Amino acid sequence: MKKIFTLSTLLAFGTLTANAQCVEAPKNRVLLVGDSWASFMNADQTITNGLKILGHSDKKFTSSVVIAENGAQTDDFLTQTKQDAIQALIDANPSIDMIHLSIGGNDVMGDWNINYTQHQTDSMQASVATRLEEVIEFLKSTRPGIRVFWAGYAYPNFEEVITTSGVGSLHPFYGTWDGMGQPTFIQINSLLNAFSDSVAAYTDADPLVDFVRAQAILQYTYGQSTPLGVAPGGTYPAFSQPLPLGDPSYPSPKETMRLYAGIFTDCFHLTAAAYETMFVYQGEHFYQNYFMDDMYALSEGGNMDGSVSSAGDVSSTIMLGESGGNEVAAVVSFNTQQMADTTLAGASIFLRRESITGTNPIAANDVVVTMVNGTLGTTAEVEAVDYVDTGDASGEPCKHGSFNNNAKDGHWLRLDLTAEMLANISASEHIQFMISVPGFTGGSITFNDASDPSKAPKLNLKYGEEPSSVTEIRAAKELPVYPIPTVGPLTVDVATNSVLSIDVINVLGAVVLRPIVSNNKIDISSLPNGSYILKITTKEGVSAKRIIKR
Repeated sequence: MKKIFTLSTLLAFGTLTANAQCVEAPKNRVLLVGDSWASFMNADQTITNGLKILGHSDKKFTSSVVIAENGAQTDDFLTQTKQDAIQALIDANPSIDMIHLSIGGNDVMGDWNINYTQHQTDSMQASVATRLEEVIEFLKSTRPGIRVFWAGYAYPNFEEVITTSGVGSLHPFYGTWDGMGQPTFIQINSLLNAFSDSVAAYTDADPLVDFVRAQAILQYTYGQSTPLGVAPGGTYPAFSQPLPLGDPSYPSPKETMRLYAGIFTDCFHLTAAAYETMFVYQGEHFYQNYFMDDMYALSEGGNMDGSVSSAGDVSSTIMLGESGGNEVAAVVSFNTQQMADTTLAGASIFLRRESITGTNPIAANDVVVTMVNGTLGTTAEVEAVDYVDTGDASGEPCKHGSFNNNAKDGHWLRLDLTAEMLANISASEHIQFMISVPGFTGGSITFNDASDPSKAPKLNLKYGEEPSSVTEIRAAKELPVYPIPTVGPLTVDVATNSVLSIDVINVLGAVVLRPIVSNNKIDISSLPNGSYILKITTKEGVSAKRIIKR
């Protein structure tokens, strides 16, 4: 009896240990700053929930009622009180490297009127944009290399909400709408689009500032299922409006506007679900890739992605589970030739759920991943023989992101691969993964393919420990270098003309580039994507910084 108890205890301990490896401790990576939109997103936990939907459930946001304040305008964030509060949160959270900023909407709607001349409108927008840029420049100063994402706004819905509310001028937002001269949808949406374009011109020129236009994301996602209550009237189905601007003669659907105590509908602030929808869209076009590690690759698509069944049926659809009484395994392929020649500390596959039939196969069941450097079966194409190929390594990955029975279409699953698989991944033209749920019956999941890069399967790689020669270099004090990751251009943020030389060192400790330094700027665009160390010699001594080239 004692031996049996001991054995069962060890087995239980082993199970707990294995499961513990799959437990996440999310870090604060995003600081939420801004106006009432930020205030609602703070209360709704929009960014943390959205990052989980995107597969990045190991990351979260932080904020406060001081720096995400209802009714705030750009001027408020140029005061010492607000800036001190922001700096304090940055200093208290060393893992934060992104600021999600929602500001400018109250300025535009508070200052504009439909009777303005074009010159007056342009002047007003330029003034708001200037103040916004001042706010962004402060945010960039809070930590070297920190990124700022301007959230922008979705189309509001003043006219329909107010005129069909039954309370007319007693509606809480009537004063705002009336103060603008009661603009039509096309008038206010055109203003929003013009202001967004002016900010986009600024963000496009600054590698530390980002913006994803999403003004019509709610038109696109929800559609106008019942006739619009005012002109131009009519309906349109979900997923029919072109992104990102849709049809500016329509508002965001009334159902996406926040409802207060069942009494009145907001005209500008969104429901929790609508804020989440907008963030996830922007996340698929920015946040998800930004939060990848040292390298990521999109799946190769075509006939190298798909699924294969236990009966030998082959499909170009990436499917997982059971269909027609047969087990179905998904196959996805990646090109990792740009991978640095190094061991890996982590690797993950990201898959976006397109649809589900029957029972969710991954919510409560073990997933098995088989991988091979090269190709499963006999060719790079998905083929029947892939199903029985044992590959180079196989194991049960940790499941993260949004995959349980609360998951919805459009949510992402993240599979953190096992140590055995990490040891087998190398710089290859093809690496294929087969993903299965052995023994499962009752349903299947279809994942998005590679036809849309924002929804394509992704392989994320995190490089491992550096050679001792590199570690010795990195022992020196780091200098602020940005942007990281970079496509090529880099700035070393030290006193002008202080930089004497820079060596770019690969993960093996070899100097691969000595770029020309001009005004503390260099360009490494000629190098392959990967992880490098900058050995920076200044008038004060030698320093170092790890960077990522994408």
